[in-house]
Amino acid sequence: MIEIRMGKVVKVLSESWEKTEVLLDIDHPVKKAVNYNLLTGKVSVGDMLYLNTTAGSLSLGTGGSHFVITNASCISLDHKPHGHGMKVRYTPMQVQISFIEEENKTEHDLYNVQMDLKGKVVIFGELHSMLPPACAFLKRYGNEKIKTAYIMTDHAALPLCYSDNVSLLKQNGLLDLTITTGNAFGGDKECVNIYTALQTASSVADVIIVTMGPGITGTGTKYGFSGLELALYIDLASRYGASCIYIPRISFADRRPRHYGISHHSLTVMSELLREPVFVALPIAEKQKLNFLLSQIRSMKLPLSIRLSIQDGRAIEGVMKAYGLETTSMGRGFKDDPCFFLAIGASCAKGLQLLSNNGNLKNIVG
Repeated sequence: MIEIRMGKVVKVLSESWEKTEVLLDIDHPVKKAVNYNLLTGKVSVGDMLYLNTTAGSLSLGTGGSHFVITNASCISLDHKPHGHGMKVRYTPMQVQISFIEEENKTEHDLYNVQMDLKGKVVIFGELHSMLPPACAFLKRYGNEKIKTAYIMTDHAALPLCYSDNVSLLKQNGLLDLTITTGNAFGGDKECVNIYTALQTASSVADVIIVTMGPGITGTGTKYGFSGLELALYIDLASRYGASCIYIPRISFADRRPRHYGISHHSLTVMSELLREPVFVALPIAEKQKLNFLLSQIRSMKLPLSIRLSIQDGRAIEGVMKAYGLETTSMGRGFKDDPCFFLAIGASCAKGLQLLSNNGNLKNIVG
């Protein structure tokens, strides 16, 4: 079920060709809304909008803004002349896209042969907020010629344009290619599934990063969280020849015991769900904190397929400053929760080390 209300646009807060954020005159505590221009057309001051206000009324993480269903002032919209694929299928908001597997004839053969990732480095992160620091670190220390691709899965936000992080990375040359898979849409390339998304990324990128979009679903239970999808994708990529790295979600600022140190989400993925070889890098940190992380690892008795190491990710702080990144996770920045970001740096340092060992990268961080 969804809750629908009407609101009037009183101010345009920000606008790009894909997305507009507006301030509303509406009888609701939440006064902002997001409009996806390619789905519902442009909006202007004075327009009356039909809005999905459900998450706002439930005070959920996705409820910071309402989402425009339709603009009463927009009489009609026309579809594009090319592309026969659909995403968010069989819903009122199903969107027309062009699948690269179907439309790009010059690459058609790629999707008719078995995937071979040939040692490509693929970094997996549970949270979307891991993406900006990772891209910045790879570009800074892998030299700016390194090609990065981002695969956004469909276990959180579906429109890629919802991510301000991706827009910032693209604008600053820190991300070369975006791919949306499943029902996620809006990437430079649209793929049917994770298999063809990995094929597409591996054909152009040195390093591939896989995360869901903004937002993660958790139920407070061991297995009821959307990040569990990563275990399936890691095993798939590893089985087809990739050098896979899993970024552990680490926090010493989260007040919830299940997310203190290494999150129970990451521990579940590592201890129970992964079967194929994968690298996990713990960051150099204060002795007490590092000992706590190691005690968690020892208590879980990780399978032999987990290739554990300790890496120096401390350069991540300078990288974020150099590129003007003010990335936060759960509302916390580097100063609030440094180990979260140090784990990203450690994982990227491991990735560059693997590239160097493969002879694909000469100058890496020491």
